[in-house]
Amino acid sequence: MTRSRKDAGLRRGEILGAAVTQIEKQGIHPLRISDVARELGVSPALVIYHFGTKEALIGEAFTWAVQRDLDRLGGLTADCSTVPARLTTALDWYAPTGGAKGWTLWIEGWAAALREPALREVGRELDLRWKEALTAIIQDGVAAGEFTTDDPRGAAWRITALLDGVAVQTVVHRGAHDREQTEAWSRQIVARELGLRATDLERG
Repeated sequence: MTRSRKDAGLRRGEILGAAVTQIEKQGIHPLRISDVARELGVSPALVIYHFGTKEALIGEAFTWAVQRDLDRLGGLTADCSTVPARLTTALDWYAPTGGAKGWTLWIEGWAAALREPALREVGRELDLRWKEALTAIIQDGVAAGEFTTDDPRGAAWRITALLDGVAVQTVVHRGAHDREQTEAWSRQIVARELGLRATDLERG
């Protein structure tokens, strides 16, 4: 049985995954519904049936990709025995050289959001989820006497802002800095905000 005969049972997650793949390959503005359909070997009508418009598909694809990264982060940090270990794990995942897959997607989204208010709103909500996840770790570290900051939420915002900048340099200007240098900068950024040494954030 060919894939086209299975169209009715195609899961929304498969379409969203294909949309993310296509955005990472070619960007948001050139993306067409037919590109996503071709990735899966289905008809464009099926994609339209599930999402209605390209804009709705892109917005949900962003949400889907970010939620997957956040879920993965939650699973990774749940196994950590100390708050510094949770922070190091989160940094390893979120930093430009880490396991989170969404950096190209984020950079595309930031650029598109300048002209598309709906995508700007989606991006703002998803960005806040990342910041709140980091804020929770910092608050736990302060409560445990591991971190020093009078403003955990502000620290989280400053850390993510600086890491976002490092990510743009790393992703857009590939090869400008090696992985070790980028990881060192990421740790320095976090350590300075939380009264730590960069070596405190090295993998154990």
